Amino acid sequence: MPLGEANARHLLRRTEFVDKPDRVAALQAMDVDAAVDNILNTASAGYSSLSLGSGENWQQGQNITRDWLNRMAGRSGGSPFRERMAFFWHGHICSELGKVNSAPFMREQIDLFREDGVNGTIGQLMKDMSLQVAMLRYLDNDRNVATSPNQNFAREMMELFVIGVGNYTETEVESATSAWTGHTAVWNAPGGNSDAVRTFNQEQHTRGALPFFGRTINQIQFRYAGFETIDVMLWLNATYASGTGGSTSYASQGGIVPNGADNVANRGRPTKEVAAEFLSKKLWQEFGEANSGTVPPGVLGAMTTALLDNNFQIRPWVRAMLMHDDFYAESTKNGLVRQPVEYMVALMVALGRSAEQVAALWLMGQAGQELLYPPNVSGWKPNGFWINASAFEGRNRLAQACTWPLFETYWAHPWQERHRNYFELQNGQRIHQHEVVGGAGLPAPHDIAPLPNDVLVDRILDFMGLTVRPETRAALIDFCESHTSGSDPNYYERRQLPLLIMLAPDLHVSTAVTPTA
Repeated sequence: MPLGEANARHLLRRTEFVDKPDRVAALQAMDVDAAVDNILNTASAGYSSLSLGSGENWQQGQNITRDWLNRMAGRSGGSPFRERMAFFWHGHICSELGKVNSAPFMREQIDLFREDGVNGTIGQLMKDMSLQVAMLRYLDNDRNVATSPNQNFAREMMELFVIGVGNYTETEVESATSAWTGHTAVWNAPGGNSDAVRTFNQEQHTRGALPFFGRTINQIQFRYAGFETIDVMLWLNATYASGTGGSTSYASQGGIVPNGADNVANRGRPTKEVAAEFLSKKLWQEFGEANSGTVPPGVLGAMTTALLDNNFQIRPWVRAMLMHDDFYAESTKNGLVRQPVEYMVALMVALGRSAEQVAALWLMGQAGQELLYPPNVSGWKPNGFWINASAFEGRNRLAQACTWPLFETYWAHPWQERHRNYFELQNGQRIHQHEVVGGAGLPAPHDIAPLPNDVLVDRILDFMGLTVRPETRAALIDFCESHTSGSDPNYYERRQLPLLIMLAPDLHVSTAVTPTA
């Protein structure tokens, strides 16, 4: 059965930021399996990492942000779905440029999310990120030594990254902290990559067997002891060299939620099941809906089964979510407010502009979200977190800043040559000034009447690649009518239509609209 236009738009808006007309046309005739695979396969090709250039860390960070926004918008050869997944992991496994104090190491982490965060496994992703300098610095594991343990990383790894609050005891925190001792980052080391900066100091590692979710860890080579914590929680097949020259397998030594855990319902359950549910809820809240605070049992079961049956591989997990009927339910389609980053990408695509052209990065903070600067280790919250007066004033300023460049060409020539003035939207499509205000007194064929209000609204929406609700379209036409009716019509104000469209409710939600016949 064909996916259809409505479901294609919904699928694209959630996975590729926007429902571009060409992508809608490509997917709507496919069945759900083929459409989902089409999206997942766009993230299979390799990518080139950004050259940061010179400048201070914050300047290099802005280069990362502009490049990332361009990739999200489908520019620079980017795969929007790959970038959407990287954005999810950036909000789930957080690091922040200010504390990391190195744009190259933040880039390294984002590149990891682009690759392992789409095509890898959650276990390997957690292991790789744990030893990147960005995470070592951000959650202070570079200061975690046997003589002065620092619990920050170990606690947050369990609580926020893998298994969720209330599903462990202080014994697990203390043991995980000891298992991760000795990994550090040398601040003044030469070179610009993690291999030159990160190191393992065995003398700073805690010796001795450690209890962890009913298992015993820290009996192999000490540099791998931290990895054991992830293996035990996710019940992963893993073999490491032991300190005595042999090897130890952890294939059958998965953890059990201890009886002392605060979450009574999960006591005695396999940790891999609890982790699969926790991670699936986080993914659903990002791609599905976040109004209810729950996940429909059907899709939750499908997602957790996909993780458990596939050794926590990421692609089958995401596919199970996108394939499920619950993902296409009306409650899901109406269940998310666009985050400011998603809104920014929608502005860029609709206006046909790059991040360098709109140049409004500093205003994203006023809207409440800056890439590379999550508010804390728990990341950004959904929906209601973005709905307040100050955040929407920030979005208003963001939209204004993005639309101002349109008018550089709209006022370029004098009134007598206004047919040469225009604002340009997607794919070089132009709305000329004399189409907005009329061409009386201009030479033929430019001596035309102003376009009718409904025609102008529809043309601008078409050139922006947008479909809006009938109520929104009617409100835009009413705005034009209010300025053009009566004895003294003012057609000049109709130039504000692109800004008003950008501020319409349709652009602030992840709810796709299907054109009415």
